[in-house]
Amino acid sequence: MKYFIIVNGETCTLPARTLEMDERIDMIRGLDRMIKAGEITRREARQEQYSFVKDCIAEPMPPFEQMDMGDLELNVSEIIAAYQRPATQAKLEAALSMLKHIVSRPDVQKMLSKP
Repeated sequence: MKYFIIVNGETCTLPARTLEMDERIDMIRGLDRMIKAGEITRREARQEQYSFVKDCIAEPMPPFEQMDMGDLELNVSEIIAAYQRPATQAKLEAALSMLKHIVSRPDVQKMLSKP
């Protein structure tokens, strides 16, 4: 499966969603909890995010100290969303299909047509 995001107007192909990538995504998602628990500093969390984005996209990035943290957070969110999009879309389509099946039943149609 192919995963893509757009960075600075350029389409970037992300690495495959391997078990290692899933583990990195879980770790990135847990950074806020780790900060709140005092396990890491915000700077360490941002450095992890920076490394994650840098490993995922081929686009050049500013040095860590010059990186806009808003852009960094946006990139992290977009990467994670790109990896989850196919599964989320499949679940949504399955739920819609089930709903269509239920709504098309004669007894449901009868209920829906009553004023």
